[in-house]
Amino acid sequence: MARATALAAAAAGALTAGCSTALSGTDGTSHSSRPGTANVAQPGRYSGLPEPCGAVDGDTLRELLPGGDTDAYEGEADATFDSGRRVGCAWHTVTPTGSHRLSVDFQRIVSYDPAVSDDDEAAAEFEERAAEAGIPVTGVEQVDGTTTPPGEEPGSRVLDGIGHVAFLDDRLTSLDAGERRDVTLAFRNANVIVTVDYVVSTNVTDAELDSALLQQRAQTVARQLAGGFDG
Repeated sequence: MARATALAAAAAGALTAGCSTALSGTDGTSHSSRPGTANVAQPGRYSGLPEPCGAVDGDTLRELLPGGDTDAYEGEADATFDSGRRVGCAWHTVTPTGSHRLSVDFQRIVSYDPAVSDDDEAAAEFEERAAEAGIPVTGVEQVDGTTTPPGEEPGSRVLDGIGHVAFLDDRLTSLDAGERRDVTLAFRNANVIVTVDYVVSTNVTDAELDSALLQQRAQTVARQLAGGFDG
């Protein structure tokens, strides 16, 4: 009886150690050492996702979303059926001259092919998303981080220094009065894909939005989110 109790406790401990809801890495491996069995790809580095509405600090929210009250800066979490696989949050403010909207999305990719790791599956999916935006990222390796120099206004492109690979897609949509600019920044860190959407519109006729400034703000958010990962 004592031996059975000890074995049950050990099994329960192993199950507990294998589950995580925090954004933390895992060094475990699922490679089989038994003769005659095929190697199985390693699981993804991350086994959980963060609480999205708390992922962006208050000062950044107030800078990107002027004119809001306390409730506006708390954000609204996306509905999700599995918070371990996908979570998101959105914030929105309106001023007399226009509106600002910020949203963040975290998706943990899982491969259902035992020969393909979660990280490799995430890399393939990220490349597809970038290609759809017209920004190829295949073969891109990250280097030291760069920012947009003041006065310059580069368009959609690959970014350095955010996650393992990142791209920014900046689009201008003309309105009847004023402008609307949509800045999307996506990055991948191992088996997690993160997307930042920053949308600003103005209802002032002939007003021009500062593209470089909006891009920098989106990068600020993305760098905060990337900083939440462990290395």
